[in-house]
Amino acid sequence: MLLMESGTIIESVRDAIAVASRIIESVEQELAWLVPAPLLVIAARYNLNEKSKVLMQGGIRGITFISPPYLNAVRELVYIGEEVRNVQDYSGEFMLVGDRNQSISSMSVVAEDISLDSKIVAFWTDNPNCAEYLLSIFETVWQEATGARKVLSEF
Repeated sequence: MLLMESGTIIESVRDAIAVASRIIESVEQELAWLVPAPLLVIAARYNLNEKSKVLMQGGIRGITFISPPYLNAVRELVYIGEEVRNVQDYSGEFMLVGDRNQSISSMSVVAEDISLDSKIVAFWTDNPNCAEYLLSIFETVWQEATGARKVLSEF
């Protein structure tokens, strides 16, 4: 990790998981995420879903591309009460925003071959302006996305 005055540059998936865990643990009201499906499997492996379950008093919404290799990962999220939507053929960057003030976002990620030691470039900040910007992108995609329950029923 590279510390900057207004945030931190994250350089590995391992560090991104640690930051995401901290954000999830600090959430009091809402969490929004947009991630490639392979990252859902890694997140589940490192108990981020369990941490999310504890937060269900607030709203958790997420967007991913739902496809056969990742159906169980998405089903698990829906089962614990997260609102998940599908965006067709999405595989690029990721973002996680907690309580409209803390966020992590990345540049494009090649998610199919990703591991904990994979190199990435992501930015973690507690700047509310950055969080609001990311949420505006999230909301645009959310409006266009299809509910996970509908997509899962097709498989």
